[in-house]
Amino acid sequence: MTRTLYRGLLWLHPPSFRREFSGEMLWIFEETSPDGVAPLFADGVISLLRQWLLRSGPWKLAAALIGGLLEIVAGGLGGAIFMHTRMQARMVGAPLHRISNPAEAIALQNLVPVMMWVSVGTVLMVVATVAWVRGINRKRLDGLARGVRANPARLAQTGR
Repeated sequence: MTRTLYRGLLWLHPPSFRREFSGEMLWIFEETSPDGVAPLFADGVISLLRQWLLRSGPWKLAAALIGGLLEIVAGGLGGAIFMHTRMQARMVGAPLHRISNPAEAIALQNLVPVMMWVSVGTVLMVVATVAWVRGINRKRLDGLARGVRANPARLAQTGR
């Protein structure tokens, strides 16, 4: 039962880490007495967190996007919460009136499309940035792969 749980913990690691180290980690787990597996589970969980948080790149982009969205939402909600009293006081002092100026009517009619275009532009900018970063990473990985294929002795020298 514990072996199955440990294998599941190893399966959660990134694929490159699994290929390189899961056999050794499973061997060490099998050689350990059943009473001493708790430290190995703790080490496996720490390793899992370390591999996904420090060594894999996509989480950084996702965290940046989520952080940016949280910042935008928090800023909008914070402004609404903290400015609510001031806005209420102004609304009481300046009751709503009908729009009499044609320029005001045009400005209000154009507000929604402008906000939609800003939103669509922001989303497209994020998508373009993600595609750009992925393209850079793909080019780097392709270049590394070509270098290894062209000079396999270099790979043997580095021990990778």
